[in-house]
Amino acid sequence: MYSITAAFVLGVCSLYWLNTLPVPAAVLLLVPALYLLRVPRLRAVSMLLLGFSWSVLTAALVQMPLLDRASEGRTILVEGEVVSLPGHRAGPVQRFIFHVDRLNDGAGWRAFNGKVRLGWYGDRGVPGKGERWQLAVRLKRPYGFSNPGGFDYERWLFQQRIRATGYVREDRRNRRISNGWLSPLERFRSRLIHHFARPGGTPGTGFIKALTVGERDAISAAQWQVLNATGTSHLMAISGLHISLVAGLVFWLVRRAWSHSGQLAGRLPAPRVAAISAMLAALLYALLAGFGIPARRALLMVCVLMLAVLSDRSASFSQVICLAVLFTLVLDPLSVLSAGWWLSFQAVIIIAWLSTGRCGMPRRGRQRLHMHLALALCMAPVLLLFFQQASLLAPLANAVAVPFVGLLIVPLGLLGCALFAVNAALGAWLLGLAARLLDLAWPVLHWLAGTGVAVWTRHQPLAWTLPPACAGLAILFMPRGIPGRWLGGVLLLPMLLVRPPAPRPGDAWITLLDVGQGLAAVVQTARHALVYDTGPRFSPQFDAGQAVVVPFLRRQGIVRLDGLVVSHGDNDHSGGVASLLQAYLPLAVFSSVPEQLPGMDVSRCRLGQHWQWDGVGFTILHPDPADGLTGNNASCVLRIEAANGQRVLLPGDIERAAEGRLVEQQRGRLPAQVLVAPHHGSNTSSTTAFIAAVNPDVVIFPAAWLNRFRFPKRDVVQRYRDAGALVYETGIRGALSIRLSSATAQPVITAWRDRHRHVWSWRE
Repeated sequence: MYSITAAFVLGVCSLYWLNTLPVPAAVLLLVPALYLLRVPRLRAVSMLLLGFSWSVLTAALVQMPLLDRASEGRTILVEGEVVSLPGHRAGPVQRFIFHVDRLNDGAGWRAFNGKVRLGWYGDRGVPGKGERWQLAVRLKRPYGFSNPGGFDYERWLFQQRIRATGYVREDRRNRRISNGWLSPLERFRSRLIHHFARPGGTPGTGFIKALTVGERDAISAAQWQVLNATGTSHLMAISGLHISLVAGLVFWLVRRAWSHSGQLAGRLPAPRVAAISAMLAALLYALLAGFGIPARRALLMVCVLMLAVLSDRSASFSQVICLAVLFTLVLDPLSVLSAGWWLSFQAVIIIAWLSTGRCGMPRRGRQRLHMHLALALCMAPVLLLFFQQASLLAPLANAVAVPFVGLLIVPLGLLGCALFAVNAALGAWLLGLAARLLDLAWPVLHWLAGTGVAVWTRHQPLAWTLPPACAGLAILFMPRGIPGRWLGGVLLLPMLLVRPPAPRPGDAWITLLDVGQGLAAVVQTARHALVYDTGPRFSPQFDAGQAVVVPFLRRQGIVRLDGLVVSHGDNDHSGGVASLLQAYLPLAVFSSVPEQLPGMDVSRCRLGQHWQWDGVGFTILHPDPADGLTGNNASCVLRIEAANGQRVLLPGDIERAAEGRLVEQQRGRLPAQVLVAPHHGSNTSSTTAFIAAVNPDVVIFPAAWLNRFRFPKRDVVQRYRDAGALVYETGIRGALSIRLSSATAQPVITAWRDRHRHVWSWRE
């Protein structure tokens, strides 16, 4: 069982190490895989081949149909059904999933049959789940930022089987075709969601909404920060913990009640009735929660365990886990792309390992805290791998929060939902009571999160250090009395001590991050780091600082930020500042708009400012206060020069006026091998004289793919090409790494999207 499960998982995962879909090879491998399944000694090989083939075929179906490139960025008509409730309004847009049956891109209607994620702007009412609509939309293929350490949005869209993203246009052709049909449970779920959306709820209402109907959109960013800092965010997800607790509680209650009736117990054994009841309870809870991937995974595990009870066969916990793994991957081989899949099964395996007495658990009072402490330690390597941080207070917080939420709040919330179906007033009162109880407990978590020692932030562990770390933790928690358990601590040392590579003295690494229509760059020397601009702020809940810049800094192992340059005040350059400052406190800050950074010691950018770190020179070439330029033309222009003379020029959003001053006054200091194009390639910048003065070998345009400004402009791109420069765009190539090194005669430039291409990756 263990070998064939491991082989199937390995086969499924092996596809995602490739960058293209080998569909013909997968089809051809099916025949020998099925044949080898009959040979006991080769069954593991057969399962590996089956896992690979099944993963490839599933991925091929997910990627069909593809949106035509000619249809991207154009207004087209689509017809289909709303398959998800619109999310909680965040700013001017609500998002929902729309299943397109057919589309019309100007050449007539044709079949499509795929899910798209749409945004609905403005104050208009949004479509309801189950309704059929015709909509005028603008779509593009699955696309997201491509950065080291950042969230892979394209992978998430692929896992969710979403074939395009876009937004609904204001158009008279938008119309509801029919109201559609919803099951009674879905209609009841919609009623509950509308109830939770009513004004007057307490802060805990968002948590009760998440714990009952599985919608977490009402939990604020500040609340998520507290949950993440205390390691209790898993309590707000409908996962194995809550569904297992509900199933276990129903099993225990039904078994006891059925056993007390001798007549009923004589006709049908109590354990079988209890097992059926537990599966039904778990199914109803999963359906009420929206039947998401975590809920389905937990339901499968409960069903496997209860089917063993129904068949009167004893099944070990490890066999139950293996069967659950196999079933989840057969139903959805894309599950392995989710961090939640790995974390949930790892947590279950660790709990099983600790609960069997292998580590000599203490008795009673200390047992719960010891369990959470051991679980937090064992989960730390994977948490650092996925999120670059782990909660130090998770054992203490979970020792109290897990029983409080699992044994009191969840049953009370579900009871409130059940009564809501019969008596809305009584059900609403119980749901409100559950929310108020959470409000009483919330200050404790908030205090723990504010202690200053809640979160351990560290760089992403190097891949080769993870296997020894996991083996070391297993050894540390072996049974008491086994000699040499201290060796487990030695195996943890590589993960704790080995740091990511850094530049040598005199060298500089500049990474131009992919932040869409904006600019953010990180400069690393041997012992220092500087951020030049922080990218845009897209909404009150989302900006490039928290989504791109901070994850990259953590991945690189940067624990101290020595400098921050905010070139000017436009949102696409300064929108992520607040999020960056929450994570890092720069030792020095430079900006042309210090008034936009209140409460900080900010130096105004001035011509002639210069400093040196580890043999690398940093020089501000603009603005000159005597010029009187403002706005874009007052952007801080930074030149970076390595010890070997290689240079990179970061000019912000300067336009013709500033370029003219630079050419006139600083011509001898402008030449650079790499130039970040001024103002993203706008027609207002990149004059012929400026290009000739800089004479770059490479020019980089920090511009979003299919951006509404159509940057970089074709004439500007051609101007650089005529000057002999190679052209890169962050929107197409992802984050761009520029290495100024004494080991090479010219700067070395690598594109993250080129080097980390997967089957789900966007292709130009």
